Amino acid sequence: MELQERATQVLEDKKQRIKDFAALQPDHPFTLANKHMLELSTQNSWNATGVLSMTGVLWWAMNLTVDLAPPHYVIFNATGGPDADFAIFTAAVTGSFFVDPSTLHGEYQFTLEAVAGGGGEVSLDLYDMNWSQVGTFFGAVVGISLSKLTGSGIISYH
Repeated sequence: MELQERATQVLEDKKQRIKDFAALQPDHPFTLANKHMLELSTQNSWNATGVLSMTGVLWWAMNLTVDLAPPHYVIFNATGGPDADFAIFTAAVTGSFFVDPSTLHGEYQFTLEAVAGGGGEVSLDLYDMNWSQVGTFFGAVVGISLSKLTGSGIISYH
């Protein structure tokens, strides 16, 4: 399966999980913070492709750099630990922002899952500080990783 097709499938699965949660708990703060995800269409998302790299054993560092419409790009950097993490990888990623990327700057939260033993997959979700999802990326990993992290980092739009 092509990377873009797999990324689209992962995004659709995430949207369905949010819809399922919202149906059970319509007034929950997570549901309210992610209402925009329930109304999401291709017209109100900004596609981006780039590179995600990560290194670390317990203490880790991650960098996401994605290109938007030229000459614009977004950088997200995060460090942390100690965590149950082992990673030395680079991944070609594709995904979308669900808010105008030019409004993104400062501290944002993330979740990351990566499993690879030479090759594998990585999924990165970006959230504002209220856990409202602002972006999601999926990629093919070249390297080694066994990572499941939640943390925060700094994002900037250029």
